[in-house]
This record gives sequence, C-alpha cells and structure tokens, in this order.
Amino acid sequence: MTTGIMLRTIRTAIWFLILAAISPAGLRAQIVPGLDAIRVASGLTQPLFVTAPPGDSGRLFIVQQNGRIRILNLATGALNVTPFLTLTGLAAGGEQGLLGMAFDPNYAANGKFYLNFTVPGGAFGNGVTHVSQFTVSANPNIANATSERILLRFDHPQANHNGGWIGFSPRAGDANNLYIATGDGGGANDQGTGHIEPGGNAQSLTTLLGKMLRIHINSAAGTHTIPPNNPFVGVTGARGEIWAFGLRNPFRNSFDRQNGRMFIGDVGQSTREEIDVQQPTHPGGGENYGWRVREGSVQNPAFPGVPTPPGAINPIFDYPRSVGRTVIGGYVYRGQQIPNLRGVYVFGDFLGPDSGPGTGQIFTLNYNGTIASNFQNVTGQLFPTRAGGFTLSNPSSLGEDANGELYITDLSNGSVFKIVASPVKSDFNGDGKADILWQNTSGARAIWLMNGTTYGSSVSLGTVAISIVGSSDFNGDRKSDILWQDSSTGQRLIWLMNGTTHTSTVNLGTVATSWNIVGSSDFNGDGKADILWQNSSTGQRVIWLMNNTTHTSTVNLGFVATSWSIRNY
Repeated sequence: MTTGIMLRTIRTAIWFLILAAISPAGLRAQIVPGLDAIRVASGLTQPLFVTAPPGDSGRLFIVQQNGRIRILNLATGALNVTPFLTLTGLAAGGEQGLLGMAFDPNYAANGKFYLNFTVPGGAFGNGVTHVSQFTVSANPNIANATSERILLRFDHPQANHNGGWIGFSPRAGDANNLYIATGDGGGANDQGTGHIEPGGNAQSLTTLLGKMLRIHINSAAGTHTIPPNNPFVGVTGARGEIWAFGLRNPFRNSFDRQNGRMFIGDVGQSTREEIDVQQPTHPGGGENYGWRVREGSVQNPAFPGVPTPPGAINPIFDYPRSVGRTVIGGYVYRGQQIPNLRGVYVFGDFLGPDSGPGTGQIFTLNYNGTIASNFQNVTGQLFPTRAGGFTLSNPSSLGEDANGELYITDLSNGSVFKIVASPVKSDFNGDGKADILWQNTSGARAIWLMNGTTYGSSVSLGTVAISIVGSSDFNGDRKSDILWQDSSTGQRLIWLMNGTTHTSTVNLGTVATSWNIVGSSDFNGDGKADILWQNSSTGQRVIWLMNNTTHTSTVNLGFVATSWSIRNY
C-alpha cells in the first residue's frame, strides 16, 4: 500500500515538473493526442472536396474546382486514370467552379448524385449557380455526362460568396431532403448592386442568397419539391426553400452522422470567423445567424448602432482574424480508426492569420450540444516538419469516406490527406501494428515483423557491439528508427530505418556514462520522437526535445530517488 501511494506521488510529481518546465512553445496543450496525417493523393488540380457513396468503403470521390471528379481506390491508393465526370462550360476560378457534391441516400440502387457548380452569364453577368442531378453510367466508375437535370438555379450579383456545399441529412424523417448552402451574393457587407435593401440579401426571405436551403428530391422523376414543413412555407413573399438565413458565405458544412446536428462554417469579412450549429430549440429550422449586422458574435463594424435582428443566434464558436481569415467548416469525427478523436469537431482555415500560400490550419473543438470548449490548433501535430515529407498549404475542405474517416483537400498543392492515428511505437513496416526488436548477448540483432500477435517473419540486423535502448520514429516517416547507446563510452546513435533497412546513422555524441537512455516517445506532440534520460548516480531525469535527429532543447524533470527507475517508455 505504501509503495503504491509513493509510486502515484512520484508520478504526479514528475508530470507536474513536466508541465511546469516546458513552455507553451515547447509543449502544446492537446485535447487529442496521437494524431497524424498521410498523403493519399497528389498531382490533382484544385481539389475542393471529397465524399463517398453510402456504404462504399472502397472509393473516395475527389471534386476538383475545374469540373473534374476523380476516384481514388482506397485499397490500392491509386487514382483512376479516367475521371468519373468532367463538366465543361463552367465559370471557374476565384470562388466559382464545381463546388459541391452529394450522393443520393439510395445511390446503390438508383445511381443518382448531385452537384453544385457555377456557369457563366446570369442577370448580372457574374455567374449562375446550378444544383443538378446526374446519374452513373453502366460503368460504376464513369458518370453519364448527358444526364443532367437542373433542380435549382439562381444568379449571382458578384462572382464571390457562392457557398457551394450540398448534403443530405442523416436525421430520421429527413430522408431525401437536400440541403444547399448559398452565399449572400458577394461584394462586401451584403450591399450594392443585386443586394436587397433594407437589410441585405442574407436577411431577406424573398431571395435564396445568404441562406441554407432545403428541398425534397424526387429521385425517380429527377425533380424536387419544397418540403411542407420548411419554416417559411406559406409566409407571404418568402421563398419556401429557405431553411435558415443570415449567412454570409457558408462554404463548408456538415451533419454529425451520429445525431444529425448541422454544423455551418460561415466565412467572415473583416472581424470574425464563425461556426454555427442548428440548435435543438429550432428543430424545424428558421434560425437567423445574424449577418449582415452581426459578424460572428460581434457587431459588424460597417453597421455601428444597427440593432441586432430579433431572434438572431450567436455562433457556438468564433475566432478573430489574428487566428485565421477563411474558416473551413469540418466534421464531427465518427470513424473507427482514431478512438481519441471520436466526438471531436475537426475544421480548418484556408488562409490562417496571414494571407498567402502555406498558412492554412487545422483545428479541433469539443461541443457537447450546449458549450464549445478545448479549441486547439493541431496543424503542427498533423503536419510536422519531416524528412522528405509534405506540408499543408491551403485546406479547401474536410470530408468523410463511407466509414467516417476524415480527409483534407489542399487546393494549392493539389493533394488529399487522411487524418490518421500517430504511428505505433516499434512499427517497422508501417502496417500500424507493433513489431518486436530482439538483441542477443552475442550482439546479434533481429526484428520480428508481427501481424497483431501473430509472428510473420524475421529480419536480421546483423551483429552490433552496442545496445539497443529504444525504437521510435525520429524523422516523421511513420516507421520506427532504432536508438543505440554504448554503456562503456557514453556514445549514442540513431539508426534511421526504411522499414527493416538501415539507411543511415546519426551520431548524437558522447554523454557521461552515468546518463542512460530509458526510452523515447513524442513528448511535445510534434509527431517526432524525443529522448528520455535518467542519471543512475543522482536520480535526475531529463527530456531531450528532438527535431528529427537534432537535439533542440533539454527539459529538466527534477530528481527522484535512484531506487526508482522509469520503465514505461
């Protein structure tokens, strides 16, 4: 009993020292530890969105702004050479083009899917939005390009603020109702040519602009109707398609597939970026999110003193321009591969705090239905600096596959990334399962490649005179490297490994022989291993924070009696 209390006390003291000693720059508070990203597709042209047909866990459909839809084979990791569909005659570039895609809930039976895109022309000459139905051909990997049926179309006063997202709700009783996000018509402050006064398009129920729309799809006939329970059906002068209003540019949105809650990422103008949620107090829609008078939770500085619209609802979360400039609404993670992430809302920002390429960010947020909390920037965790690795430039969307796993499209670098769990410690072949590293008293070293608890094969590393003291991923390639020490000289080495092949050796120098490496792990959440030391003479413990194989700083964990040894790293 006394030993157990002492052990818990020492553990608590160690963690207190860690938290006290490491600055915020060195150790980021993390709501979701153990996240990483892998690139699953590259060489794309302006990828804007990804999605998958219900129940189709083998394919990911990638929407490109230029009108092409590509298919990624998730089993092989290969992009189909022939696009699923190529739309021509688009008004593309800027904020226009092919912007959204949704599969019919009964796609497996009827082969129908829906697209949101812009074409040239219109009453203002700045483009027309089409929400159209298409069908797949006899080849499941090729759509019928001549099958378009236009369900809805509307003009844009200006070329920006097109919204573009479309999606079906998973809520019971809401089947076959397609939700469509529209921008306020563009320009600035929802005013000028094509903007209704007083109040602007977003506050007017006579226009489809600045809204979330809801229409009922008649898949058999290729037509749509207005659901009779839409909130403004029967209101004089109001468009019955309107589900919610007071939005500026709700570019990316989603439904929580577990409970049907709608999350809206509404891009701000000059003050705030916001996340709105359809509240339980308004299950029938009709919510007003406040634009153009409100921008996020504050007054739009362009309209000082103008009263907030009656009943306007604040976002669940918003952030200033010092954090980001173009919110990219995301998803509540409901997949199976990252248990730590389940129930967490993952979203992003296209530009970050400074305009230009290479500044995009990915965030996480907890929302319990009432309160949003634990906002975290996880960009560095997902995209650490890694040898021969990749970076995030400008995330244009997050998206789900059929199993609820999350992906990020990067408009600027033409890539799609998947959010995954951090590599398993001692995984040498990158299959996500731990392998076993052996050393013999003769100096022989070997790796057992494991499939769970089943032995697969053995790889000899030869005979080495010094001792293995750990294995972790030091260079961020998602495969374990090997940490060595010579107890007689104090020399420390890292073997960088490509699977089971030793590619190079990094000499960490010589340290007094009283200092022993007792393990390696990622202490600061940058996706790369750090080194944990203890001094056998004094009981002092320290962490070497590493950037790949470079020692960047040392964190002192204090002194613990030499009778105590760290064993769980």
